[in-house]
Formats: sequence, C-alpha cells, structure tokens
Amino acid sequence: MNKMKTAKNLISLSVAVALFTVFGGNRTVLADNCESNYGGGETCIYNKRFEIDKDVRIEGDNEWKEDKVTDVDKDEIVEFRIKIKNLSDEDAGSFDEMKMEDFLPDELIREGGSGLTEYWDDFDPGETKTFTIRAKINPDEFDRDDNFEKCVVNKAEVRWDGDFEGSDTATVCYGNGEPTELPKTGAVSDLAIIGFGLLTAGVFAKLAKKFGKSR
Repeated sequence: MNKMKTAKNLISLSVAVALFTVFGGNRTVLADNCESNYGGGETCIYNKRFEIDKDVRIEGDNEWKEDKVTDVDKDEIVEFRIKIKNLSDEDAGSFDEMKMEDFLPDELIREGGSGLTEYWDDFDPGETKTFTIRAKINPDEFDRDDNFEKCVVNKAEVRWDGDFEGSDTATVCYGNGEPTELPKTGAVSDLAIIGFGLLTAGVFAKLAKKFGKSR
C-alpha cells in the first residue's frame, strides 16, 4: 500500500515539474494580459503590430504621393519612401530580426538610397524606421516608335523573425505620347469669321425669300 502511495506521489511530482518547465516564466507577444502559471510565475501576452506605408514622388517635388506618379520622363529620378511603424504595446519590449524587402520591377533601375533589402534589431514600440530608394525608368522602355503609356507597381514588405507582417505598393506611370496640339489663335479666328459669314448669308437669303412672296 505504501509503495502504491509513493508511486502516486512521484507521478504527481513529475507532472508538476513538467508543467512548470513548459509554462513557468514563458512570455509570448500577441495579446494584452497576464495569467499565473501552475507552480509559479506568469505568462504575459502583448499586442504586436507593425504598419508599413509606401509613398512615391519625382525627385525635386515637394509633396509625396500616396499611390502613384504619372508622366515620368526618361531621365527623371523616382523616389520611394518606405515607413515602418512599431505599433505594439509598450510592454512588448524590443524586436530583433526585422526585415524590409523592396521588390523593384524590371522596368525600374535602382540609382541609390537605401538597399532593396534592409535588416535591423532593437525595434522598440512607438519607433519608426524610414527607408528611401531612388530609381529611374530603364531607358530601353522608351526605345520604341509607337506612342504608349505604361504603369508598373513597386511593392515593399516587412517581416519579423521571418514572418510576413504587411506590405504596401506605389505605382509609376510613363510613356512617350505627345499631347494633341491645339489650333492656333489665328486659325480659330478665321474659322469663326467663315462661320459667321455663312450664318449671315443664310439669314439674308430667308429674308429675301419672304419679302419676294409678300409682293
């Protein structure tokens, strides 16, 4: 009987040690509450959220565009600004193994600025990381005779510890179409004079016909 009781006590003790080993003092980053663990300690769970925002502009412009730029010329530089904000709870602590990756389309050539792939650690809640990439349109895109308009999409992603956390895009539009030439002032004046003359002739013809019948 004593042997059976001793065995039960040993099993209970083993289970308690295993539970404490697995859950005691663990900390996960996801929600925002703490729970006491069996055998002591607590598990704290925090909200984790990263926000990525990508803007674009033609170099020299004062304002950034949220979605796209249009009518980009062959030799103009396009700038992409990628802002990544850490909106996690303050108690979540610092994040390591952060990664930003920009997928520049084949039609664009990187000219400088930040790298297409950036890594960093110690990303604290409330902190913002900003990267700026400079690019230009591949000259071969303009090596054609016909008029055309084309848009390409540039995408950036943010990852933490290898996991996808979000993405944003910006669009660049370009072409070689020429605007339609408006009539010159002289041509407009001549047309107006001709039109007025025809209208006047028509009015006089109706009047002459009316008076001819009345006689």
